[in-house]
Amino acid sequence: MLYGSNISETGLPSQVVNINFFFIDIVGLSNPSLSVKKQIDKIEILNKLIGLCDAFAKAKEKKIVLPTGDGMAIGFFMNPESPLQLAVQLHSKLRTYNRGKSYGDLLGVRIGLGSGPVFIVSDINGSQNVWGPGIILARRVMDIGDNSHILLSDTMAEPLIALKDEYKMMLKPIGDYQIKHGQTLHLYSAYSQEFGNPEPPTKMLSQL
Repeated sequence: MLYGSNISETGLPSQVVNINFFFIDIVGLSNPSLSVKKQIDKIEILNKLIGLCDAFAKAKEKKIVLPTGDGMAIGFFMNPESPLQLAVQLHSKLRTYNRGKSYGDLLGVRIGLGSGPVFIVSDINGSQNVWGPGIILARRVMDIGDNSHILLSDTMAEPLIALKDEYKMMLKPIGDYQIKHGQTLHLYSAYSQEFGNPEPPTKMLSQL
């Protein structure tokens, strides 16, 4: 597993490599009504729940974990199913965790999944990090979502749909979204009665 500045120590290739990304953040974490202690608690709970998911804890493949402050990006090197499996498993654990909680204690997240090339960059302190279209895409997909959304780029969704019939059932195309620089994202949403959010993202409705 790779964590930020330790990337160079674990043999990540220096050349461009394609990675499957799971990008998540906590909905409403920047709400000024939340104390710093409550914000920290939510981050720690999310970290713990992700760590309990088999798709993360038992994955044999090399993966990257990049904390983002209010969430994290997790990159899987091999299995394109891993990000989606992690999202579904995490939603199951969140349902259990949130059961019976008061509004202020609920943990809500939004998830973006995407795949694409990344490369190694060094920051001002000489620490190595991952950057490139793959991680940028997953972040932009996530940013479109609302609470409980599991959104996917077409670069991740379409290969999964071709892979297994079960993904044809859970992955629904929800249309295009225009982002900056004139780029259009072709989006899918993963949902069922057990996970995800069947409603269209608010940001997509605002572009209609």
